[in-house]
Amino acid sequence: MDGIPFFNGVLVFVLLVSALLTKAQFHGFQSSSARHPSFNPTKRNVTYHVGETALLQCSVENLGTKEVIWKNRNQKHVITVGTFVYIGSGAYSVSHPANSPHYDLVIKNVQRHHAGVFECQVSTREDMSIEVTLNVIDPPVKPTYSSMTLTGTEFVDQGDPVKLSCNATGVKHAPEDVDWFFDGLKIQSSVEEEILITKFHSPETRTLISTLEIERSKMKHSGIYICRSTDGIIKSHTVQVINATSNNRIRAVIATGGKRDDRNDRHVAEQTDNKCSSLTMYLPTFVLISTLYSIYIYLPR
Repeated sequence: MDGIPFFNGVLVFVLLVSALLTKAQFHGFQSSSARHPSFNPTKRNVTYHVGETALLQCSVENLGTKEVIWKNRNQKHVITVGTFVYIGSGAYSVSHPANSPHYDLVIKNVQRHHAGVFECQVSTREDMSIEVTLNVIDPPVKPTYSSMTLTGTEFVDQGDPVKLSCNATGVKHAPEDVDWFFDGLKIQSSVEEEILITKFHSPETRTLISTLEIERSKMKHSGIYICRSTDGIIKSHTVQVINATSNNRIRAVIATGGKRDDRNDRHVAEQTDNKCSSLTMYLPTFVLISTLYSIYIYLPR
């Protein structure tokens, strides 16, 4: 009989602990079911260029068994439910990393007709949604690199130096490099050939300046020189090396349709003028002598 009270006490204790555990679980279930979904702060107004991939964010905490729905406010049908896409254009998808509250709407190759107000809704009895405005604008103009200039010697006497200057200017920065070519072959600096190529970057003007110098020109240096930048811009320049004699110079200039050397022209003109002056000075004397000689012949003897 003494063991009965002890047994009863243990039974009461077990029942009490079981009741407390049951109550705790019930309150835990109530508290978890009482937590309603809520939206996390995200961007509500986004802008993209035509052709880009647009991302409209929607992040929901305590979603539970409910679903996230995306739709365009101006359209009746839904776009997505959860991660399932109801529009078969292929442009739409949902980005939902594992265990993430994000259900972001992705629009590939976004176009102007995609612009508008989109709603991210949670499938509850209450009206629970947020709005995200999508703006679509024209793509930015791609930067094009500005002009390249190639200037320098056009006509040169054999043995005189040739100097060409190539200026390549970029919009955002100077081109990385330029290359020189002669008759299709790349030119390098050479001590043996007496060729020197220099390059100078000017960040302030976004220009790369390169010079090509040939210390003593030869007849083989006549031809087309090309300057090509890493941006793909190409300019050409023709150089004509001429023998030092005046007649050769004149014929070469006329044949190439170029400009004649003024110094040489003046020299030729001076020689021509001197010859004409000499002829004019002795012409009267020559005429007088010829006349007297004719009279002498016809006089009777």
